[in-house]
Amino acid sequence: MSKLFLVSLIVLTVTFQSCSSSTFKNITYSYRAKIPTDWNLISEIKTDSVKNFSSVEWTFPKLISESSGNEIENSIEIYAYKNAGITNIEELLAYEKQKWHTFLLDVDITLLDSDNTRQIVNTSKVESFDHKSKIYLIFKNGICYRVQYVSTPDTFDRNLAVFEKFYDGFEIK
Repeated sequence: MSKLFLVSLIVLTVTFQSCSSSTFKNITYSYRAKIPTDWNLISEIKTDSVKNFSSVEWTFPKLISESSGNEIENSIEIYAYKNAGITNIEELLAYEKQKWHTFLLDVDITLLDSDNTRQIVNTSKVESFDHKSKIYLIFKNGICYRVQYVSTPDTFDRNLAVFEKFYDGFEIK
């Protein structure tokens, strides 16, 4: 009986730990997201009132790259900003592409079921770092949102479902 209780307690503890999360909120830019407790917050600018933006970034638990054998930390960033020159999703897309076009090796842009959202998958090369990203660009209530997953090309698929689950829980008020 005591062994059964101990096993049940361990299973409940592991289940609770794997399901536990906290909610990150940014009141100024009207969004929130559920963050698993095993992610690490690596940077946060809640509100830059001069440049009109906020940024927050987390890393996932480390994994081993199959191609290099190195430990890799994939990341997610939410970047929200106001730009008076951007009034719709197409202008946001053009603005974002212009900022990053010199680094892009491959880009696939998809219209989602919303007039305010675009999905982008790209492969980029920055000095000594190849990476693959999935980005959701959203324009809502005069605010530009970039929700971005960044990984090495060989670890992209391993955390993509985690990013998609995160994005599904991302809410803009």
